Amino acid sequence: MELFLPSILILLLAAVVVMGLIPQFSPIIIVTLAIVLLVAGMYNHFTMFWNEYQQSTWQRSLTMFAPGILIIAIFVYLLFAIGAFFTGGSVPVPVLPEMSIPSAETATNALTSGINDTMNAAKGMFGFNEGKKEPKNEPRNEPKNEPRNEPRNNVGRLRRPPNNNTGPNSITRSQLAAV
Repeated sequence: MELFLPSILILLLAAVVVMGLIPQFSPIIIVTLAIVLLVAGMYNHFTMFWNEYQQSTWQRSLTMFAPGILIIAIFVYLLFAIGAFFTGGSVPVPVLPEMSIPSAETATNALTSGINDTMNAAKGMFGFNEGKKEPKNEPRNEPKNEPRNEPRNNVGRLRRPPNNNTGPNSITRSQLAAV
């Protein structure tokens, strides 16, 4: 119980410092505080575990290889540095072949053909045509539907075809039959 209560008090004090004080500090003060706490923690760790570090002797056998490892590292660095002078310091980049993607109009697939037709119809519907551009807000000159004095039955009456002219991308029946 003696170790439990001081630990909780230190934890609560640390929470108050972290939530209340540290957000008010500038970044330079936070970095300085972090360095001071790191040095203090390392000092505390080494004073507490110094005996264990002195008793662990398996690293001492590696000390006789340290000069050789250092000399090898220096020679490898020098070889790479001298090699960089002879290569000119540039990395050869291979030339990639030119790649071209076929357009959607050349597709023979039924799915891509359908997508292409939909895109062309959407261009005509929203006024993205490259050719003739119609004003969007002005009314079209269409014939007015005036009442006629004709009989209500359709006998003997010629029906005129509906006005399906939706723009330059519209397809007539004869063009559709040719496809």
